[in-house]
Amino acid sequence: MDLAIEIKDLNHSFGKKIICNNMNINFEYGKIYGLLGRNGTGKSTLINLIGNQLVCKDGEIKILGKTVKEDISVLENICIVREKEFFLKDYKVKSIFNMHSKFYKNYDYNLQKKLCRLFEINEKLPYKSLSRGQKTLLSNIIGICSNCSITIFDEPTVGLDAVNRNYFYDALIESYSENPRTIIIATHLIEEVENLLEDVVIIKDGDVKITDSLEDIRKKAYYISGNKENLNSIFELENQTPIKRFGDNYTYWYYGDLNQNIKDKMDKLNISYENISLNELFLSINRKDVALYE
Repeated sequence: MDLAIEIKDLNHSFGKKIICNNMNINFEYGKIYGLLGRNGTGKSTLINLIGNQLVCKDGEIKILGKTVKEDISVLENICIVREKEFFLKDYKVKSIFNMHSKFYKNYDYNLQKKLCRLFEINEKLPYKSLSRGQKTLLSNIIGICSNCSITIFDEPTVGLDAVNRNYFYDALIESYSENPRTIIIATHLIEEVENLLEDVVIIKDGDVKITDSLEDIRKKAYYISGNKENLNSIFELENQTPIKRFGDNYTYWYYGDLNQNIKDKMDKLNISYENISLNELFLSINRKDVALYE
């Protein structure tokens, strides 16, 4: 297993607010990952730590087997596409492309031209005249064309309509097929990226809740329903608020393996179970623990 990024025991905080709480994550080379979390949950901070925009003081981050302290040049293998706009607002689009392309040794200028035509980006226009969606697309084009070993997109569809979102994802997959690399898509919009992903990392309030393959997540994510006492006789649900409640019937989310022995016990206790989607799991994990009626 070749690791593109290896994160060990990573902690980071701003003042008293913990942003990364003892994070341990491996990103393998040549896979597409979803880095999933609500806005403000620590995705962008984690990305900044990976890219050395924030200094890692507690824990360890290795890029292609080396830390930045061991070899600063490992950062040349990373392209981070951010949600924020470029500050060079008076520059022409072409100038912005030219400046940023020089950072990436495998930058594909021909693909850049094709994507500009696809997304109707006029390279002669000043950056400040572009719409919010066009500015997002300009950044995404740089990310796709960089062909970096590790390419990270932080909320890459801000301001994009449905058509351009689909065009972007199609272009990303086609580029990945031609030049396999590690791609990380940080987003809170789960449904539109689910079918692109191979592996998933879900974070909440600085904690890594799940890191697994999408294939296994689809096997291990469930809604379980039944009498509360019966449910608690098998599962530890005391600190979890139910997803739904109807009379004495409670529904909770559950993540893990349900072997045949457990399923047999559930059947005897009239506990039902059904697999749920990645989006349903994400919503369940981030559901506020507030019960309107007890």
